[in-house]
Amino acid sequence: MHSVRQFEFVKALATHRHFGRAAAALGVSQPALTRSLKHLEDILGVPLFDRQGVTPTVFGELMLNHGEPVIKGFADLLREIDLAKGLEIGEFSVSAGPYPADISGQRAIGMLSAQHPRVAVEFKLFNWTKIINQVLNGRIDLGFAEIFEAVQNPELETEHVRTSQMYFFCAAGHPLAGRNSVMLEDLCEFPWVGPTVPGRMRQFLPQGDLPCGVFDAVKNRFSPRIMVGTFGATKHIVLAGQGLSVAPPFQLAREIDDGECVLLPLELPWMSLNYGFISKRGRTHSPAAKAFMDNVRQIEKGLPP
Repeated sequence: MHSVRQFEFVKALATHRHFGRAAAALGVSQPALTRSLKHLEDILGVPLFDRQGVTPTVFGELMLNHGEPVIKGFADLLREIDLAKGLEIGEFSVSAGPYPADISGQRAIGMLSAQHPRVAVEFKLFNWTKIINQVLNGRIDLGFAEIFEAVQNPELETEHVRTSQMYFFCAAGHPLAGRNSVMLEDLCEFPWVGPTVPGRMRQFLPQGDLPCGVFDAVKNRFSPRIMVGTFGATKHIVLAGQGLSVAPPFQLAREIDDGECVLLPLELPWMSLNYGFISKRGRTHSPAAKAFMDNVRQIEKGLPP
C-alpha cells in the first residue's frame, strides 16, 4: 500500500459509496480524493472501485480485507515508538469517572504537567460505563473509574486505588436535612444526582420508575434522575435544589463547614466508592501513564479512607 492515508480514502469510499460524502468525512476536497484514488490505482495497476455506484471491485475488497490489520499494526508501531521517546515528547490519554477525577485524578494531571511540561495529555470525564468500552476499543491509554465490572472482564487489567464509604448529602435547606433519622424509602422520593449506579449496588435499589431515578431492565442498570458527568456539577445541582447525591465526607468538608450542605443520618454499607486503574490486558503502560498513576497513588495516600 502506497500510504496509510490512501487506505483511509479507500475505506471511506467503501463506507459512503459516494465521492462527495467520503471527501467530506475525510476533510478533503472531492478532486483531491479522486486524484489520490487514481494515483493508487495506477501504482497497483488495477481498478479498486467501479465508478458506477462507487462499489469496490474484487481488488478493492482484497485491499479492504487485508489492509485493516496492516493499519492496526502500523498504529501499534507508532505507539511503541512513542513509548520509546519516554516523557520528553510523549502523549497520554486517560478517561476518569466523576469521583476519582475530583478526588485525585485532576490533581495528578496537574502534577504530571508540572513534572513533564512537554507531555501532551488528553484528560476526559465520562460515566464509568463508557470508560470500560473506551479501554476495550483502544481509544484511551488508561481508565480511572469504578472497577467492579472491569474486574470481571478477562480482556482488562485493573489496579484498585480506593474504597470509601459514601453518605447521602443534600442542601442545608432540604426537607430531609433536619431529620434525626431517614430510610432509603425517604430518599427515593427525591431526585438523585450523579453517574450510573455500579452493578454491585443494583440488588439494593428499587426497580421501576421512581422520583429518585429509573431502573432499566434491558440494560440491567439503575440511573439517577439527573445524570451528571462531574462531581463539581453534582454539588452545584444538589446545593441549588432538592436533589440528593452521595460522597465520602472528606469530599464535602468545605461545604459542610460552611453550612451549605449536610450529610443525612443513614449508613448503607453497600453505598461505597470502589475505583482504580483500568487498562487493556497485556498493553504496556507508557512512561506518561506510569507517572500519572504514581501521582495518583501519592495523592491518595494523603487522603482519609
